[in-house]
Amino acid sequence: MASKGKIKLKKNVKITFGIILAVIAIALVESIIQGRHVGNVQITIKNYENNAFLDSTEIKRLLTKNNTEKLSNFSYRDISIKGLESRVKANLFVRECEIARNLQGDLFVDVTLNRPIARYMRKGKPDFYLDSLGNRMPTVQKYTAKVLLITSKKKNLPDFEGKNKNLLILLNKIDRDKFLKAQITQLDINQYGEITMYPQIGSQVIEFGKCINLKDKLKRLKIFYTKILRLKGWQAYNKLSLKYDHQIICE
Repeated sequence: MASKGKIKLKKNVKITFGIILAVIAIALVESIIQGRHVGNVQITIKNYENNAFLDSTEIKRLLTKNNTEKLSNFSYRDISIKGLESRVKANLFVRECEIARNLQGDLFVDVTLNRPIARYMRKGKPDFYLDSLGNRMPTVQKYTAKVLLITSKKKNLPDFEGKNKNLLILLNKIDRDKFLKAQITQLDINQYGEITMYPQIGSQVIEFGKCINLKDKLKRLKIFYTKILRLKGWQAYNKLSLKYDHQIICE
């Protein structure tokens, strides 16, 4: 029994010694890296297709405070990876930013862009984009996103966390449905919160009404396009109303 206890003790000592050596090695490597200057910067942008609000040049500007700093002048002891990530994430077009480094001191910057699903337009007020969470994003001259247009006669901005949450649900439903996204090009909201839709193809005005019973209304809208217009032709009607429950009224 005593010999077994000694063997177990020796084994535990070896494990502990190994852990200590590993910790020391990691600390030495970290100390070496901390003393190195920033090397190459490799930027990967996700969600860039049809969403080119920021490119790698502009990401570098964010990292370097609009090119006022040169990263290669800094050692890792002088900069914060988390701080660099925060610089990039402060931009409204950025959803996520993760930065890593290798043993040679190179930086790997992975950026996921925030994708707009609609453009909100008000008379006499600046336009802005909306993402899937209802966050606002500014418009820029260099790029115009091909997204659903929202025009509104209401003075107040929508409250997507409160009384206008169904509007955000509707925007996401249209954005995620390939058929609806191809058909509907604009939503107009009057002062009473009623929605009129305008299609990409055809001259029909679609009275959607209040932003309620979304599933049923969108189902009826698809029936109108896939069954009624297929039989009658695209120019057969000038107006479609979905305002009333379980009804498709064509004029």
